[in-house]
Amino acid sequence: MWVIMAVSIQLLSGPNTWAVTDQGTFASEADCEAALAEAVPRTLSDGMRFAWENSELKFICIKVRSTGPSAN
Repeated sequence: MWVIMAVSIQLLSGPNTWAVTDQGTFASEADCEAALAEAVPRTLSDGMRFAWENSELKFICIKVRSTGPSAN
């Protein structure tokens, strides 16, 4: 399972990350990347778009890690 994560770094408070839950989850990295390419920047608010355009906000696809001793 893959999800889109948003990542930013604040000078005084450090990293800020969150899952972009309104896009859902994806079966593959390719599906996630396709959804990301379609949604960004189209769905961003003005403030988020400004941060994204100025490289202060990034969106990445990341695989959800399984829990338990056999997690890779």
